[in-house]
Amino acid sequence: MLNTLNAVFPIRYTVMGLSVFALLLSVFSLLVFGAGLATFLLAAILVGVGVYDLRQTKRSILRNYPIIGHLRFMLEFVRPEIRQYFIESDNEATPFSRSQRSLVYQRAKGEPDKRPFGTQLDVHAEGYEWVNHSVAPTKIASHDFRITIGEGTAQPYSASVFNISAMSFGALSANAIPGVKQGRQTRQLCARHGRGLHLSPPPRARR
Repeated sequence: MLNTLNAVFPIRYTVMGLSVFALLLSVFSLLVFGAGLATFLLAAILVGVGVYDLRQTKRSILRNYPIIGHLRFMLEFVRPEIRQYFIESDNEATPFSRSQRSLVYQRAKGEPDKRPFGTQLDVHAEGYEWVNHSVAPTKIASHDFRITIGEGTAQPYSASVFNISAMSFGALSANAIPGVKQGRQTRQLCARHGRGLHLSPPPRARR
């Protein structure tokens, strides 16, 4: 039955047809009863939008589904807010969870960030990490937290587990670049410079 109806009048034009019907009905109401101005204006706007959608050639969705096709773009516009406020859980990190963002907001405003009585995290979930208390802590041989890479090879070397990640040195100040490089040399850290001459201060930062 739907196929027969669709052959007579395409279902995708239903909203457009209803808008035209509402426009004609409001015109009749204005002429006969002198009422229905608000309905006339609303229907006229919808019909105008529908005619524009049918004539435009940039978006096929609006051309195939006049008027109602705008709902798709409206939902796409508010999709991040709908996901954040109604779908996403407090601990779903994509890339940062709502709990992590709230912690940053509270600390930035100087508000208390402590949450008593346990945690909302699943402490039994796979990948959950924690630090155990100990009355007899292990003595660490070195405070540098270095590991040996290539042990048993001809040229093994030692590297720190704390290193400097990639950053745009061009966006740092003249004092920040020497400070980062001095810290790296002092602790013998690795630095990933990524692109360009990040290990060399830009002309404005050179002394």
